[in-house]
Amino acid sequence: MMMYSSEELRDMLSAVPAPSLVGVGDNVLDCYVHEDLAYPGGNALNVAVYSRLFFGGDAGFVGIVGDDRFAAHLQDVLDEIGVDRSRVRHAHGANGMAFVELDDDGDRVFVGSNRGGVQAGLRLRMTEADAEYLAGYSRVHTSVYSSIESELPAIAERGTAVSFDYSNDADGDVVRATAQHVDVGFFSGGAFTESEVDALATFALECGMTSVVITLGSRGARVFEGGATHTSRVVPVDAVDALGAGDAFITGFLAARASGADISRSLEVASTTGALACTLRGAFGYPVRGGDDARAQLVRRYRKA
Repeated sequence: MMMYSSEELRDMLSAVPAPSLVGVGDNVLDCYVHEDLAYPGGNALNVAVYSRLFFGGDAGFVGIVGDDRFAAHLQDVLDEIGVDRSRVRHAHGANGMAFVELDDDGDRVFVGSNRGGVQAGLRLRMTEADAEYLAGYSRVHTSVYSSIESELPAIAERGTAVSFDYSNDADGDVVRATAQHVDVGFFSGGAFTESEVDALATFALECGMTSVVITLGSRGARVFEGGATHTSRVVPVDAVDALGAGDAFITGFLAARASGADISRSLEVASTTGALACTLRGAFGYPVRGGDDARAQLVRRYRKA
């Protein structure tokens, strides 16, 4: 099987026009315990960063960060990449951190967190200035980890398209409450059977969502829209790290749709960006040393690798 290089993948994306997107909500440092390195990440932040890195888009990020050295590093990285952070909130305390270890097969698995750091006890509340800022972008992207569901009606009413990553963590009540304000909803369904995929798509569409995108790991992805179902394949690549592949897939799909591409072409772009992210360490690189102050943040352990 032919494996694409990162240069070939970037060339495949070169014809996609630069999108306009702001990510709102979650941000973390993904701390690779076995490497003692922490990489910037989080769904809302990743999608904004990929929009800039892969497409040269007009990108912004709104979220809550701490005041430790990891938060400072994350903000420096946004500045270097060119993602606007003028509406970011700063709070006293640790930035959100997630912890990654290697399992027995050498795969990276999330094993713990610091419960979101400063984000655990705070919520983003949109001001009029925020509303005007968000309206300056063509799309707002957020996630189930961002806790801004109550803000979505006001954002959508201003005419800005809203996409939402439900991952595999959103219950039915969250989907019901948000679907009518979301034009594209993304779900992670790698462990789902085909009948479960169909049932989820039907439910989300009936709740009011316009398009439902379900990623299926090695099985590719499905898009449900307008009574039709579209499928995609995985683009083969010699992967370095698959951590950000799902968020990159989202970014590519949104960028292509913003350019007027049909669903089939949008899935091609999405699969290409997902593959490109696999050539980068962490979500998109830019690590900082972990150290004792990172390890001290591992206050909630999910599992051992």
